[in-house]
Amino acid sequence: MYQHQEKYWCRGSDWSSCTPIVRTNSPKKSAEVSIRDDPGQRLFTVIMNNLKIVDSGYYWCGVEISRGSAVGTRVSLSVTEGVSTLNTVTVERGGSVTIPCFYDNEYRQQVKYWCKGSDWSSCTPIVHTESPNKSGEVLIRNDPGQRLFTVIMNNLKIVDSGYYWCGVEISRGSAVGTRVSLSVTEGVSTLNTVTVERGGSVTIPCFYENEYRQQVKYWCKGSDWSSCTPIVRTDSPKKSGEVSIRDDPVKRVFNVTMNNLTTGNSGYYWCGVEISRDSAVGTQVYLSVSEGVFTLNTVTVERGGSVTIPCFYDNKYRQYVKYWCKGSDLSSCTPIIRTDSPKMKDEVSITNDPVKRVFNVTMNNLTAVDSGYYWCGVEINRSSAVGTRVYLSVTEGWIIEKQSLFLYVGLGLSVLLLIIIIITWKVCDKHKKKRAMNQNPGSTELTLNPDHEFAVIDRTGIIKGNPLEQVSSRCSSHHSVVSSSKSVVYSSFTLKHIEGPP
Repeated sequence: MYQHQEKYWCRGSDWSSCTPIVRTNSPKKSAEVSIRDDPGQRLFTVIMNNLKIVDSGYYWCGVEISRGSAVGTRVSLSVTEGVSTLNTVTVERGGSVTIPCFYDNEYRQQVKYWCKGSDWSSCTPIVHTESPNKSGEVLIRNDPGQRLFTVIMNNLKIVDSGYYWCGVEISRGSAVGTRVSLSVTEGVSTLNTVTVERGGSVTIPCFYENEYRQQVKYWCKGSDWSSCTPIVRTDSPKKSGEVSIRDDPVKRVFNVTMNNLTTGNSGYYWCGVEISRDSAVGTQVYLSVSEGVFTLNTVTVERGGSVTIPCFYDNKYRQYVKYWCKGSDLSSCTPIIRTDSPKMKDEVSITNDPVKRVFNVTMNNLTAVDSGYYWCGVEINRSSAVGTRVYLSVTEGWIIEKQSLFLYVGLGLSVLLLIIIIITWKVCDKHKKKRAMNQNPGSTELTLNPDHEFAVIDRTGIIKGNPLEQVSSRCSSHHSVVSSSKSVVYSSFTLKHIEGPP
């Protein structure tokens, strides 16, 4: 549907205010940027040459529907310095890692190096491909054939964590490079996220390295490791309320069990190992306690489309009223529709199936303003409810405006009608020509030899002489041969053989 619309390329993080660069109508080229449309492939291509770091940023592929309406999608362009590597590397303490640093062909002869620091201009050099190529536990090796240099780091410690740079020295005052984040962990691992229904129980395993078998383990709550609140420890207390801890040094794991969970138990926790009174290691886990109502986390739909969102609930909620509301917080979300009344409102409807323990919410003709957080809710009483949140994202996609749709339908019908008229005219014209040919059977052509004598015989008698002057050798089918019955002349001619001298 967008084959004949103008396409364009613009720059900016926001669709509504991006700066146009090139268009398929004009200009098709601007400095180092050009655009080319291929309607047959339903594709337009943007070419950018001689890219610089400042060219990095957000751009938009746009299609103009009308002067005030357009659709498009965003792309992020990242222009690197010609050196690339991994973004993040995670290694356990005491382990080793090999980091590959790739570079462009133009840098094959330059010196490569590895430095540490968050800022490229002030990072501290560690090793070079010229000298030194080894420093302590760090080694660098270059392979020009593969356009790659590798950095090997052994016996890693916590203090080795931080930002590093793969660098290429262009000259004494110029260099290019890319950054990598190295994270050295303490060797305590567990699950990242645990989800449990309200009232349920969970056992979370916390694994640790052999060197920590004799240390005290503990479980604490808080988003920050340094200030989390202790709950239970393997020395004392081993149990606190509904939470207990048990260590198994043989399997190198300690388990934390939490019973009768409530929504207030949701949050960040830490599996911790105490090295000394002032030193500890650990890893974080997020516990989510749901209300017994669950659905999809995120739903993405194109503008103008429809979606049906299923909201599942526990058997104990079968007789309660279900509802659908909008807002980031369950306690203050705006009600839209309920299973008691009304079951349909504008473009939103709700249906409940107690047998399958699910209620479905259907939303039609979605627009961008429909994007946001919604809740599948179950009303326990007037002041109490449970629910789960879902995020609805309505994208622009490549959806045409309704008025434009009617315009294209009208144009399509007009073109179809024109084709029908042309075909009908062709058929009629062919039929007329065929009928004319049946009335006048073509043309007759005679080839006469001027050396021969012909006699033309008609109603007036015999006329000798050159018949070419008297008889037309071609009767055109495009002219009327007979105009009336009185003008009909019946004639013929014959070839007479003339004897020559001996």
